[in-house]
Amino acid sequence: MIKSINVKKNTIANYLGQFYTIFIGIFMLPFYLEYLGAEEYGMVGFFTLLTSIMLLLDMGFSQTLTRETANLKDKLNGTFEIKITLRSIESMIGIFSILIFIGIFFSSTWIASTWLQIEYLSYLKVENCIKLIGFIIIIRWYVSLYNGVIIGFEQQIWLNIYKIFIATLRFVGGLVLIIYITNDIYHYFIYQAIIAIIEFIILHNKVYINLPKTKFIIPSFQPIKKIASFALGLGYVSGIWIIFTQLDKMLLSHYIPLENYAYFVLVITISNAIMQFSTPLSQAILPRMSSLLSNGKEEEMIDLYKKSTQFMSIIVFSVVSIIGTYSYELLYSWTGNIQAAIWASPVLFWYSLGNGILAISAFQYYLQYAHGNLKYHIKFNTYFALVSLPIIYYSVSNYGAIGAGKAWFIIQLIGFIVWPTFIHAKFARGLHSNWLKKDIFPALLMSTLYVYILKQIDINFEIYNRIEIFFILIVFGIILLFLNAIVYRSTRDIILKKIRFFK
Repeated sequence: MIKSINVKKNTIANYLGQFYTIFIGIFMLPFYLEYLGAEEYGMVGFFTLLTSIMLLLDMGFSQTLTRETANLKDKLNGTFEIKITLRSIESMIGIFSILIFIGIFFSSTWIASTWLQIEYLSYLKVENCIKLIGFIIIIRWYVSLYNGVIIGFEQQIWLNIYKIFIATLRFVGGLVLIIYITNDIYHYFIYQAIIAIIEFIILHNKVYINLPKTKFIIPSFQPIKKIASFALGLGYVSGIWIIFTQLDKMLLSHYIPLENYAYFVLVITISNAIMQFSTPLSQAILPRMSSLLSNGKEEEMIDLYKKSTQFMSIIVFSVVSIIGTYSYELLYSWTGNIQAAIWASPVLFWYSLGNGILAISAFQYYLQYAHGNLKYHIKFNTYFALVSLPIIYYSVSNYGAIGAGKAWFIIQLIGFIVWPTFIHAKFARGLHSNWLKKDIFPALLMSTLYVYILKQIDINFEIYNRIEIFFILIVFGIILLFLNAIVYRSTRDIILKKIRFFK
């Protein structure tokens, strides 16, 4: 009972923290676009892209540390083993981080002068910004490791309070900087580097408070060797996945002007928010699924898997339906920039659909992760990437952002049709049909019917101002969220229980 409550508390805390992070980033973006300028904000978008790509550096160690911490934390001398493993990984990546920073430092000239299509910014300033980005990436590498350990300890309430604090410094503090002190993009990246250092100090101290105080530990290859197979499997899959998900964005940073890339950042910010709705849930259930399975409670693990799918379907289909149906209205009410809304809305439509499918498809990874068996995940992502990457390259190079969006949706749809069937047959035989019919289709069908009715009403948004449009869309989303919740028995019972309580 206590463990179940902990999962619920961690899930709620994760969603509150994630919602705040998503909200503050989305809310602040139009102000950054206005006060920095489109091309300067294009540099911020390029920074976000490089940060995502450089997750390749992690090599699966942060997720492996989450799993190792979850499995060892309650065992005799388990925290000591965690500390040895962490120290050894820290030492190893210290060497790689120096080499990677040198590589970014000396490639900054080529990136500024050849890769990016710059019109107004000086090449020297862009070079200096890229060097700072390299430093920030290295610091965040360590931050991701510490995040993994804290998630494994299931101290996610604390972690989300910290994330809210850092997000406020990063976004609100950054906005104060560019409005009242300086709107120089180089100074903005100096500020972000300072925030990265603060993150490192806070998380490093938090992790080591949870670990036993010992004399100096000599780093060893033995702990790394012990987890290397699982970590490298994760790292390989993560690497393929990052290339797969970021190739279109990297290519577009070269094929379209930096100013238009700033508009593309609008698309990525909103569509990525859809995927980020799955992150809090995964952080809460992955350690619990692994723990349940390791203790022989497979039925409880499957039940958690199914209820989590329902919960994700309620949220994802509600959000995607409104974003996809009213992409222009959403972008205009958000930014007030008609040009940006016209350019980005058709692209957002396809990316939002694709990322909605991707958020649901992630559950097959959760199942394999809990079993500690990623061989099918590795094989599928390898073959799928080999087929998909040429399609993405062709679509981007010939049809630009809209081609990238359509290709992304089609690829995700094909993957969803093929992959869950296979994984469920391997790890949860007999589950797939019920998983589709009972855990996914109810919210999908309700959302489809709801947006069909809305389109028949044919609302004239031109008579409303930006704030009114935004609140209309919010109301539409809340209504759909409620409708999707009541089509599932588990969530319907919770709602009825709450209603009886207030009576």
